[in-house]
Amino acid sequence: MTSEPSGWTLSRIWGALRKLWVVIVASMLIGGLVTFGVTSVMTPDYESTSTLAFSAGRGSTSKELADGSTYTQTQMPTFAQLASSSAVLQPVIDDLGLGMSVNALKKQMVVTIPQNALVLEIQVSWTSAQESATVANAVAQSLTTVVRQVSPKPSAGQQSAVNVTLVDKAVAPDHPTSPDKVKDPILGGLAGFVIGVLIVLLWSLLDTRIPTVGALRAMTGSPVLGSVSRTRSTARLWTVADPAGQTAEEFRRISSALTYATFGRQAHSIVVTSAGPGEGKSAVSANLALTLAGLGSKVLLIDADLRRPRVAANFELVDVVGLTTVLMGRTSLQQAIQQHPGSDLDVLTAGALPPNPAEFLTSERMHALLEETVAGYDFVIIDTPPVLSVADAGLLAPITDGALIVVDAKHTRQAALTSAMTGLEDAGGRITGMVLNRARIDRMGAARYGEYLAPASRHSRRTDAVAQDAAPASPDTPVQAARRGRRLSDRA
Repeated sequence: MTSEPSGWTLSRIWGALRKLWVVIVASMLIGGLVTFGVTSVMTPDYESTSTLAFSAGRGSTSKELADGSTYTQTQMPTFAQLASSSAVLQPVIDDLGLGMSVNALKKQMVVTIPQNALVLEIQVSWTSAQESATVANAVAQSLTTVVRQVSPKPSAGQQSAVNVTLVDKAVAPDHPTSPDKVKDPILGGLAGFVIGVLIVLLWSLLDTRIPTVGALRAMTGSPVLGSVSRTRSTARLWTVADPAGQTAEEFRRISSALTYATFGRQAHSIVVTSAGPGEGKSAVSANLALTLAGLGSKVLLIDADLRRPRVAANFELVDVVGLTTVLMGRTSLQQAIQQHPGSDLDVLTAGALPPNPAEFLTSERMHALLEETVAGYDFVIIDTPPVLSVADAGLLAPITDGALIVVDAKHTRQAALTSAMTGLEDAGGRITGMVLNRARIDRMGAARYGEYLAPASRHSRRTDAVAQDAAPASPDTPVQAARRGRRLSDRA
């Protein structure tokens, strides 16, 4: 038994994204819509920038001008710090009647000095476009006044050592800086897309179910006899309800695969089980037995699930006598066997439920019963309880010719299946194969199959009806005659 590689491959990632693409699209739409809704109710923020240029205030020679420029360059960080001081901002608050503190106004400003330039930019963010420009210009004007005041003067009446000029007056912007009602929803959608992809990958990593035949074969390394598609039919005998349907054809493939899997060795008695309850092992047992009988094999279906039997209910048979009454010696095997109407399938129901099923299944009478049935039938299909629920399947597997494990694509987990396989093998059983139940339907394949099969099946039904009305009963074929002779001799 091998295990499925845990690493991610491109095919696995693509399969996960293709399977859950709806989650990704929904996440992307939600991200875009939520971002659009948030930006719609957000208060817009406008930014305006005023630019001041600084130069040497005096100098008649090139050396004096160079010294003045150097001095101005060294003072630029001081001027930037002055722009956020109370000496600059308080007059602005008072003149414009802003009704806020210096610290509050300072938070609305960004003062920058372009590298190696005697330029200072004052950027103001405000909820009003015009107010942002007004405040930026007012701060620039106030800073100009303060710089002229603090700059050194050689003597009274002379200009300061630094000149300040408003070279770029702030104007009211046409559009808000934030939120961007076009760009932000797009970014929100992209963020939702990334989140959706992460959710899908995380879900696929944590989801240890076995959805496909390929995944089942890669995980276990055991033969996979086939798969049974999901169906909405409430009938448990799918091959009877729709003998020309896709499910019936799938069971014919499984029956053929079982025949090839057991070719060349003794494989008359097959235990059918599953890892856990509710995974469809009873339905698979019933339909597999019906299909094998329909293909010409002599088949006996035994309900050995002495805890929650389902065979009698599935076939609508009387469950007064059955396996337990035979094992207790209250009736013979031939008297307890019932035939399903409309088929050549023999059924041995569970009978009365005992308080100690394990003792019944491991008794000498059970060994003798299996030997008797194997001698008289081509296939003995034995429906048993789930492996991980009780030990019954592990007790029967060593005394039969093989075990067929039913895997539910929607519910069976990898760890549970591994434990079930290990339990059967440790008990001495041999796993003949596996069947994937409730597999995802290939819609295109099903449509093509339906188009191919339906006309032929309708024609064959019309032909059969005409032949029955117009022709006398035909003699049995050699296979039918042999089966009929064996059945009469067994019941004699």
